[in-house]
Amino acid sequence: MLLELKVKNLAIIDELSLATGPGLNVLTGESGAGKSILIDAITLILGDRAGAEIIRDGTEEATVEALFDMPDDAELSAKLEEAGIETSENLIIKRVRHISGRNKAYINGSLTTLMVLSEIGRYLVDIYGQSEHQSLTRPESHVELLDSFGGHGKLRQEMASAYWKWASIKKELDGLRIRIKSGSEDRELLQFQSEEIGQAALKPGEEEELKKAHKRLKNAEKIKGLANGAERAIYSDSSSIVERIGIISNALKEAASVDGELGKTGERLASIVFELEDSAEVLRNLGNRDGTDPARLEELEARLDMIIKLKRKYGATIEEILRKKKDIDTTLGSIEDFKGMTKALEERLVVASDEISIAALTLSGARNEKASSLKEGMEAELTELGMSGAIFEVLIESEASPDGTARYTERGSDRVSFLISTNPGEKVKPLAKIASGGELSRIMLAMKSLSTKGRVETLVFDEVDTGVGGAMSDVVAKKLLKVSMLHQVFCITHLPQIAAYADRHYRVIKGQNAEGRTVTMVKYLSSKEREDDISRMLGGPSITETTRLHAKELLKLAGK
Repeated sequence: MLLELKVKNLAIIDELSLATGPGLNVLTGESGAGKSILIDAITLILGDRAGAEIIRDGTEEATVEALFDMPDDAELSAKLEEAGIETSENLIIKRVRHISGRNKAYINGSLTTLMVLSEIGRYLVDIYGQSEHQSLTRPESHVELLDSFGGHGKLRQEMASAYWKWASIKKELDGLRIRIKSGSEDRELLQFQSEEIGQAALKPGEEEELKKAHKRLKNAEKIKGLANGAERAIYSDSSSIVERIGIISNALKEAASVDGELGKTGERLASIVFELEDSAEVLRNLGNRDGTDPARLEELEARLDMIIKLKRKYGATIEEILRKKKDIDTTLGSIEDFKGMTKALEERLVVASDEISIAALTLSGARNEKASSLKEGMEAELTELGMSGAIFEVLIESEASPDGTARYTERGSDRVSFLISTNPGEKVKPLAKIASGGELSRIMLAMKSLSTKGRVETLVFDEVDTGVGGAMSDVVAKKLLKVSMLHQVFCITHLPQIAAYADRHYRVIKGQNAEGRTVTMVKYLSSKEREDDISRMLGGPSITETTRLHAKELLKLAGK
């Protein structure tokens, strides 16, 4: 529901703020006062494009801002979320048109595009008159109107539930089939890679050990020479280190009787001799070891080369290569698992397809059953609204995919179109192509009179009283009142009979501001002011006792 509308520097509007409410909101005023500018302001909020000519002369930008109650509509919430717009209990929409050509739109403070604004606007306001925002001119909305008339809310919920279940399974199955196809194409390569790594029988830390062994074997002769030389110097040669230290140790031990410290030092040197003899034994064994082993060296080099090749293909370390094999084996296992998953999903899809088919057929049957009732009801309503002889038809066709099978959406599998002939003897044609703005307003008024509350809460009737007079005025007024019990209704009218039924009555006035410039103002009328305004609508600028009594009588009857 529209709670407030603020307009600044739009055409001849300087600045105004219009607080609105539920029920029937009526705007009256002389021709040319600017009532249509208010409709233009609302269409800007709904995403209409606007040229620089809408900006008030002498100013640089026009601004329109609207405050709405946030509708309880999951689809609208999803679209706002998709556009990255945060939702709250209210929805604030703002349009700014700058004289330089810049055109900005905001929803809840977030900058957005006119395309998004137009999408969001369809959930908020419907305008009936000479406007692009008439749901009657959009065939895709006809199914909504038929379902609203038929009270198919529960069937629509069942259809939507069946559709999203079917669509979810189908999406998962399609994705799985793509993965299977891709996996099958790579299967031979994956098997080769797994076998190649597996046959290598790699072990963590193996490369470091192989490098050490390779280095030792490649330097075997050098190691042997160093070991023999060191052994001779320590033990085998004359005047070796062991021999010389032994002599010194014995001499010091003999001097122990002269000085005890010398004896202790001799003992320590003797223990060093034992350690040197052990080291000499180790060096002797190293020196006696065989030298190079070409076969073993070649074996080590071949193993290291293989590891280098595997590292280039699968990872920087042996550990990474082994993790890669684990991933490959998991993928190969998944390909096999996918076949079982595919079969299970195919079975679920068959069940879901049956459910969606039943839901769509049930909904289609209900629509066809109600189509004749809507036809009869609409023709009766249109006759009451002064369109006697009008023929209204509801065409229900099955949507089909390119392969000829039924095409499902959350709305079912039907394409609904409204056809009409407004003149006797003429063939019925698509409603949007032949009905005038005033006729569209009355057709929608008739539709809303028959239907339960629709998705769009705020309705604007701009030309509903075109060509209406006499007793017909009261018929139109009562139907507007009926519709306003389920919707917030705005009606721009010249008929006092309609104005009398208003829950809120506003008068659009053209005047002058302090600078002497023409401006449009909107005034909320009190009870006394309503009598005056309706009196003027009945008898012209001069209010007489007769017109006032007539106005009071209209208000009294409407009040009942």
